[in-house]
Amino acid sequence: MTASTQIWTDSARRFAVATRGGSIPVVVAAPSDNPPGTVLLVHGRNGAPGQIQIAEIADAYLARGWRVAAPELPNSVALPESGPPDQVTFSGHTAAAAKAWAWLAGQWPDQPRALAGHSIGAYAIAHLAGATPELQHVLAVSPPLSGRVLLKAREAMGPAAIEAVKREAPGYFAEMATADAAPALARVTAPLAVVTGAEDGLVRLQDARAYFNAAPNGRFFAALPGLHHCPAGEDCGRMLADALVALGA
Repeated sequence: MTASTQIWTDSARRFAVATRGGSIPVVVAAPSDNPPGTVLLVHGRNGAPGQIQIAEIADAYLARGWRVAAPELPNSVALPESGPPDQVTFSGHTAAAAKAWAWLAGQWPDQPRALAGHSIGAYAIAHLAGATPELQHVLAVSPPLSGRVLLKAREAMGPAAIEAVKREAPGYFAEMATADAAPALARVTAPLAVVTGAEDGLVRLQDARAYFNAAPNGRFFAALPGLHHCPAGEDCGRMLADALVALGA
């Protein structure tokens, strides 16, 4: 466990968002009683709030005084109580994130709100942002514009990569052909930033740029040399801090 992950988990409280099918845990931390805003931080497939790439994002916000609310979304290998990981889908991930987003708005209705996400968490927040006019900003890390770009990346890796995703998450694989965040991003009026690993094999550099270019108010794009799909470390931390400055957070 890194120092970054330890700080984030040690400072957090846990809430439960009631849903028709049960509840979604949300990990919440704030450095003060009067933060300037609250961000919903959405993990990707098989992710969790405590993973290092999520902790890096959380720490960047906490350093600027923001409250961070990170849901533990269903069907993640990293969250054993979240349900079968083979049932994850793009649409299900987005719908669960939307429930956490609605809960956050009810908890802190008078504060600025923002969205941040990693991998298909970034796909999910594109849809939430497209439906939320009153939004301070959007921060996407390793963001896929669509299921098709993820499918093409796996095709480039070879047949074994395709067979692995078919086996691990058949519903997710089935949605790869149609899942698309571009129409939602086109409706996002809030400033948007993208931080990605230049060596990412799952969300390739041109695909992260396509996500950025799909939004009309892109403010900051950074590709980190030598880093892959889950960027972390000092260089990543600096770029996230610069992104938040560019976004006015």
